[in-house]
Amino acid sequence: MCTQFYRRLGRLARMRPGKPWNAHLFDLTMELIMTRLSLSALLLALALGACSKAPDQAQTEAAAPDAQGDSAAGKVLAEAKCASCHGLDGRGSTGDIPHLAGQKAAYMEHAMQEYINGKRAHAALQQLGKELTGKELADIAAYYAGLPRIVPAGAASAAEAASKIQQTAATCTACHGVDGNATMAGYPTLAGQHAPYLLASLQAYKSGTRKDASMAGQVARLDTPAMEALANYYSSQTAQGRGQPTGGDPVAGEPLSGKCGACHGGKGHSSNPDYPNLAGQDYAYLVKAIKAYADGSRDNAVMKSMVAGMKDQDIQHVAAFYAVQPPNADVAAKVMSAKDWADRCDKCHSAKNDNPAMVVPVIEGQQAAYIEYALKAYRDGKREQSAMHAMGMPLTDADISVIADYYANMAPR
Repeated sequence: MCTQFYRRLGRLARMRPGKPWNAHLFDLTMELIMTRLSLSALLLALALGACSKAPDQAQTEAAAPDAQGDSAAGKVLAEAKCASCHGLDGRGSTGDIPHLAGQKAAYMEHAMQEYINGKRAHAALQQLGKELTGKELADIAAYYAGLPRIVPAGAASAAEAASKIQQTAATCTACHGVDGNATMAGYPTLAGQHAPYLLASLQAYKSGTRKDASMAGQVARLDTPAMEALANYYSSQTAQGRGQPTGGDPVAGEPLSGKCGACHGGKGHSSNPDYPNLAGQDYAYLVKAIKAYADGSRDNAVMKSMVAGMKDQDIQHVAAFYAVQPPNADVAAKVMSAKDWADRCDKCHSAKNDNPAMVVPVIEGQQAAYIEYALKAYRDGKREQSAMHAMGMPLTDADISVIADYYANMAPR
């Protein structure tokens, strides 16, 4: 089974080069689940045996409750038992408490059963579940399911969100190009760059830890969701090369770049999203950045130690070496955008999915902090649910943050 699994994973990677490994793993996991292959066999292939479920147990988890709730009785119970956290209107009182308004009744009952059975860790909800009868749980679920869903402030449809991102990015085009491919010397290409690195850079300009008067002015008006949207937008664009460098010798720069490879990759294609890709970057920008780390105007102790003592000529050679590297080599996996991940999640979580065998929540407009908490709990095995554990395994914290922010800012569909 393991051999077959990894053969199929390798075939996916060859068919769709340029995508990150976790996207291939996510897709194959979805394929196996959706074609009803044994979840226990799937988890064995993923070396997740400790979290495996027997097929009959997995089917039990997915079974929809039979009880029909009374929403009027549920309102009385909700006011007494639930409203202090979830509100009588179904709105979570803090960011890490989920909205319940308009949520699927079957899912809410199913979730409470998981708290009762200890598959979800929350002392208050575990106790509450033991105090309520099955009929009372069904009544509460029916009440909250009948409420209008919460529309987040500033929520937009997917098309509106994309348009808003492009409008925000329009202020960046003078220096960084229409799609993040800058053409002016001294300005970096943003297209295809790692989203976590871009976000960290924007935050550094906003906080003042990275000094640049022009950038400080541009980011001053941006809040965190806007910066995250910008980072994901530029990361999803295709980088173009910046042409031949105006100085330095790429051949002489290659051996000098050896100590950079641990973070930035052998040819400037970083596998760690916290470190930027350097391949195909603007020569003049790279020279300026290296010198800024050397003189301390860019505050980074690791980079300062790495470039300490470099002569100007060596800096030019290293910059020239990275500038001539192809920016989109196969080894440089493209970071998945929020829409890329959402297309996968919607196969189960779309509001249009009314398959009674799939007891899953609607997540548009849900609290971002709660979505992050839930995804990490599934990924890390703190919530016992075989399919979601398998689906969450390929996700990094950065991927989870992108997914959570995307759905939290969506209007109900």
